[in-house]
Amino acid sequence: MGCNYRLKVNKGLYEPVKLLHGRFTVTLRIGSDNPELIQDSLASWYKQRALAKLTEKAKRYAEIIGVTYAAVGIKLYKNRWGSCSVEGNIDFNWQIIMAPNRVVDYVVAHELCHLIHHDHSPQFWRQLERIMPDYAECKEWLKVNGASLTL
Repeated sequence: MGCNYRLKVNKGLYEPVKLLHGRFTVTLRIGSDNPELIQDSLASWYKQRALAKLTEKAKRYAEIIGVTYAAVGIKLYKNRWGSCSVEGNIDFNWQIIMAPNRVVDYVVAHELCHLIHHDHSPQFWRQLERIMPDYAECKEWLKVNGASLTL
């Protein structure tokens, strides 16, 4: 949600990732020095939090916009932050959860507005602007900073 955290890697009995006092703690088995294990553990932690947070935000913004969606899911996309199917399924790139809160809100509102306008027509952008007048700033933030939202 737009914050940086330090990472501490401990050796011992494996434990799931914890975020305490502004620091991620990963505990790996003694003898496991594989950086991919650390990255996989962190990705798993982020995916769990992303699904919960994005589902919560989708519910809140769906009420504001006046739409109903079928389901919320998370994926890893290379070139997009979200997707909305004609069936009403909303999928988000789990890495968006690393962006500032307002940018996450923008992506959620953007995808939910596609339930009304299934394109990027002027009507779509007007609908989004009614919900989020500063959407252009969030869109620009993603354009400039989105590539840095990685582990």
